Amino acid sequence: MRIGLTLKGSSCRALVLDGRAVISVAERMQASSLAEALDSVLATLRQQFGSRITDVTADVGSVLAAGKPGDVVAIRISPRPPADQFHNTVLPALIEPAVTRTMHVRGGHDLRGRPLAPLDLKAFLAELPTMLSGHVRNVAITAVGSTASPEHETRIADAILSNNSDMRISVSSDFYSSVFRDRDYTAILNSALMESGEELGAILEEAGKRHFPAATLSYARNDGGRAPLARLAVAPVHALRPEPAMAILGAATLGGRRDGEVVVCADAGVSVGNMRRGLPVAHSLIRQGYEASLATNAATVEPYTANHPVRADIPSLVADVRTSHDTPPEYGLVPTLPGAQDLSLIGCAAAPLTAWIDRLERVSGQADLQRVQHRAEEEAQSAAVQLGASPADTRIIESNVFAMPYGNPGIVRIRVQAAGGASSSEEQALATQAMGATA
Repeated sequence: MRIGLTLKGSSCRALVLDGRAVISVAERMQASSLAEALDSVLATLRQQFGSRITDVTADVGSVLAAGKPGDVVAIRISPRPPADQFHNTVLPALIEPAVTRTMHVRGGHDLRGRPLAPLDLKAFLAELPTMLSGHVRNVAITAVGSTASPEHETRIADAILSNNSDMRISVSSDFYSSVFRDRDYTAILNSALMESGEELGAILEEAGKRHFPAATLSYARNDGGRAPLARLAVAPVHALRPEPAMAILGAATLGGRRDGEVVVCADAGVSVGNMRRGLPVAHSLIRQGYEASLATNAATVEPYTANHPVRADIPSLVADVRTSHDTPPEYGLVPTLPGAQDLSLIGCAAAPLTAWIDRLERVSGQADLQRVQHRAEEEAQSAAVQLGASPADTRIIESNVFAMPYGNPGIVRIRVQAAGGASSSEEQALATQAMGATA
């Protein structure tokens, strides 16, 4: 049995999933604190199910989004500083005030991983004492060409940690985008959320271990998967917007679909996503109009329109989660899951562990391309196992190769996703049973 949680403000709502069946729901609204609401809900479920609970996965996106971002020092590595104000990296208004200091360091690489300029580590070390003397612990490091070589980012991070191991550091090479601005924004936002991630992780760890000491504790990710709770302090940005993915996964779980189209009819409108091999199809950026995009793998969920193509070869599932069913859904849709509720919670409870490899590689032919792709698949599966998945239960969800534009022959992007259940034999059996039920 698995628990899906959603935390908002000082409220908590939870659901218990057994296979594909929802067997209990508990909530505590408007408690004196988030910790009290969480403790109350988990205590109720412990009385009902005790040691039969094997997994607890929490959606903390609303809490992260509502909190005040922490102050951040932004370190940008490039061959030269911006020529003028027009060429400065522009951050979204939400996060721009969080950057209390910006430092430029000479360095960076081209798309082939060759240095554009040697790293001026000496000049950075001369400025480092003034940075460390301040009150800011959050640091975001972004380098030109770090998708091809993270060396300069790593050397700057090592220099900081060698002088103060308590600093929280995000490096942009952890977030794939071919655009410097996207990686810079994502690294800064991730750094600004780290303290909140630490606090949320501590609250969930304390309550989870008190009520379900044998259960695996996780947080929901934007791609429809989950990750161990310890990762929340390191990569909170991947937990910022999980709800769309979890709703798609929840509907597919209820409807017994591993593949195909999922349409969700809600009060706010109709949206559509797709399932592939048991997880929502994901893209690597959350676009925000003309502002910088968020470089995180997130479910591809789009508004459903009157011109939406309907294909007979792709099975479609329609979930109706509207509060009122007095009128039929828009666009002549006929619900296959009428009156569905708590889809996001169901998705949280059903989510597998997920891991991504997304990077640039140099290849010199078809055989070399197959070699680097196979290596990336092995690394993605290994990463999922390191997160807690059983090797026998780990599978490749996506494995793609993309040619790079603008005349860069021999440079390709490798993008691989792996997923798996928890490590224990009991959880492996439950995961196998659930996959069989949804085939």
